[in-house]
Amino acid sequence: MKNDLNFTDFLKDVFSSFDKKLGNSGLVSICIAIPCIDLFHIYEFFINKYSFSSFWEEADGISYIALDKCKYVTLEGPKKFEVAKEFNSENFKNLINLTEKSNIDPISKIIYFFSFSENLKKKHSFSDVPTLEAVLPKILIIKKDNNCWLRINGHVEGESSLRNLVEDLWLIKNQILDSHNKKIKTSCDPPLMNEFLTSLETSNENLKQLINKGINLVEEGILEKIVLAKRIKLKLSSELDIIRILKRLKTNHPNTCRYVWKRNNKDIIFGASPEQLFYLIKPNLILYALAGTASSTSNLDSFLKSSKDLKEHNYVIEYLIKCLEVLNIKNYKKSDVKVNQFGDISHLQTLIHSKVENMCPFELLKTLHPSPAVCGSPKKEALDWIIKLESFSRGNYASPIGWVDSSGNSQFLLAIRGARYLDNSIEFTAGAGLVKGSSLEKEIDEIKLKLRSLAKQIFFVETTK
Repeated sequence: MKNDLNFTDFLKDVFSSFDKKLGNSGLVSICIAIPCIDLFHIYEFFINKYSFSSFWEEADGISYIALDKCKYVTLEGPKKFEVAKEFNSENFKNLINLTEKSNIDPISKIIYFFSFSENLKKKHSFSDVPTLEAVLPKILIIKKDNNCWLRINGHVEGESSLRNLVEDLWLIKNQILDSHNKKIKTSCDPPLMNEFLTSLETSNENLKQLINKGINLVEEGILEKIVLAKRIKLKLSSELDIIRILKRLKTNHPNTCRYVWKRNNKDIIFGASPEQLFYLIKPNLILYALAGTASSTSNLDSFLKSSKDLKEHNYVIEYLIKCLEVLNIKNYKKSDVKVNQFGDISHLQTLIHSKVENMCPFELLKTLHPSPAVCGSPKKEALDWIIKLESFSRGNYASPIGWVDSSGNSQFLLAIRGARYLDNSIEFTAGAGLVKGSSLEKEIDEIKLKLRSLAKQIFFVETTK
């Protein structure tokens, strides 16, 4: 189907496809190519028009804006990956694409956000997050390289409601094209960095106690590794300018993936994650080992030879290889370890490449998460200690967020280097991996480095080059 048609011709083509594939009623998806656009500008135009939205933007690969919900499921209990798999299968089985695409990039996608763990023992509060949120967006704006598409999903009952859906698509397309001529007024005054730094320092004693307990666990041989995190919460006097923050993150942390999950106007999670969990574009599967941390201003050659950081990193590599064995994936190639810089912070990184057939993304998620990069080793014991020692529920911190398309391709990252805007407050969370040889002072410095690195982007502190 041509996408440069006028509305009348486009509507005729959609109706013709509808008659052939469906005939009366059902769940449909319609897609049209649009001129290449600036996703930040488009998201700025739409972010306050919809209660729910999600944003995903990276230099290489697919980027998107998701607006409103066509179909969704929210789970408060266990078996989140099983429920996600069922939701995925059911909706893609029923979804009829009325505009076929030979290119895989714009095909239908469902987006997912999981909790870090299924910890159901702690008392629930208004700030608790669901263990699973899965959304087939009503509107999906997709960008890959210099190509863009607009997709709309909806349930139709006959040609009258189908026409309404096409009219909605056409209206949104015109709004996108017109938005470049409109300036968005923002009146958000940036919060003060001083308040953040004060909170960081006042939490120092509690942070020391937490890290000491973790170090004792590994020194006594109870655990091989544990990742412990600290959370800081600040009350804000004004709203956050999310788009401006995203732009700064792209400028200062360009090789990260910028992400947003906006549940409503009072609950928004956002950040710039350096940590992919996996990338599956069939038949190619890539797993990412990212562990070991240093300031980007430090001696990176020495960092690459650091026995402590290499030990922490190798736990992740060994874990990922064991996961491949569990999944019966025997052929893989491992890259050399290298230093990758993400703004103020550098990490050791190793990629593991494999070829797979009929791999289920939710089996990958269930097997891989949580890895030693964000949890510890052994996994179950480390997770139990995290729940016991940390004074808060992690919620979405360090949890998988990503997408699955109708062909089974998918990409998930871990929601780190981010913050949560919640009811006029903001929460920062960051952690450090503890192994034998870990130093109390260095681990505290690492957590503070991660917290400050993000706070500078949110509070608009200029970064010295």
